Amino acid sequence: MIHVLKHVESITRHRDRTLLEVGVASALYEILRPEAVNLFKVQDAGHRTLLHRLAHAGSDGVRYCDTDFDTADEILALDSREDFRACVAEERIVADASAGNGRITYCLPVAYDGKVSGVIELRASAALDNERLDLALGFINLYRNYLSLLDYSERDTLTGLLNRRTFDDNLDKILGAITASRVDEALLPGADRRQHGPVSAPHWLAVMDADRFKRINDEFGHLYGDEVLILLANLMRESFRFEDKLFRFGGEEFVAVLTPTSAEDVARVLERFREKVEQYHFPQVGQVTISIGYVPLRAGDTPSAALGAADEALYYAKNHGRNRVCAYPALVEAGEILPRTFNDDLELF
Repeated sequence: MIHVLKHVESITRHRDRTLLEVGVASALYEILRPEAVNLFKVQDAGHRTLLHRLAHAGSDGVRYCDTDFDTADEILALDSREDFRACVAEERIVADASAGNGRITYCLPVAYDGKVSGVIELRASAALDNERLDLALGFINLYRNYLSLLDYSERDTLTGLLNRRTFDDNLDKILGAITASRVDEALLPGADRRQHGPVSAPHWLAVMDADRFKRINDEFGHLYGDEVLILLANLMRESFRFEDKLFRFGGEEFVAVLTPTSAEDVARVLERFREKVEQYHFPQVGQVTISIGYVPLRAGDTPSAALGAADEALYYAKNHGRNRVCAYPALVEAGEILPRTFNDDLELF
């Protein structure tokens, strides 16, 4: 019992999702001693549902995916495995013994807020008795409750997007990882560095602001203004990739952190979102437009410098007709704005 309580204490000390996921997978492996424990996140991706493995614990060690900047080491389509599909669709434990040799795979749903958000897979060399399954469910319930609390503290109450505090934590983490990876590359011998190929595509930071939003509140009232913000958040979810992070800063300001992609692709994604907003009919209000400024995230950037550059591009868009998408590097290269040195202590919003 003390052994179990130590794992409970270890899990509940974390306020970081990645550490929480690793803690749950490790605890289940060490207590139940299956062959392996895998923790998957259920993620909608257009017309498909995918399972991203976020943590693994087994005799081969512990592996994890930091979802702020890593790609999952295993991605499965939900319908590629009947046991996973049944676990998610029916929200129940599914046991599969089709592998033979007495081996059995258990899929246990992680459900909260009315949906299954994850699946924990236990691969065992023999069937688990009811006591061990109940223990596994106890840890999963603990994990589920913690996820619900994290979501409540990390999300904007009106739109459901991630909030400003969560953005600060995410951006610090991403910039730190980018800088660390560039340092690692610089330390590689020349031959080894060439094997890594060209520098990978960057993350991108986009700052978005609804045009003339004060007029909407003044003419139609804050109730309709809030509805516009909710609908804008919904359009963001439809327009961006499922792995991109979407935030509301407060007021009519939104931010997206896009996972690594080319300059051409990010321009296309942001322009597609701008057009979708422009063409959408907002109840009572009618047409709403949005201005966007964006910048790549580079090694050595500070959060205030990245935000300042994106904000500079946003205000250029605002001052040159609104309803535009502007890239900070392109504006600097064209001489439209001057490169700026941003003070880390400057409050930009």
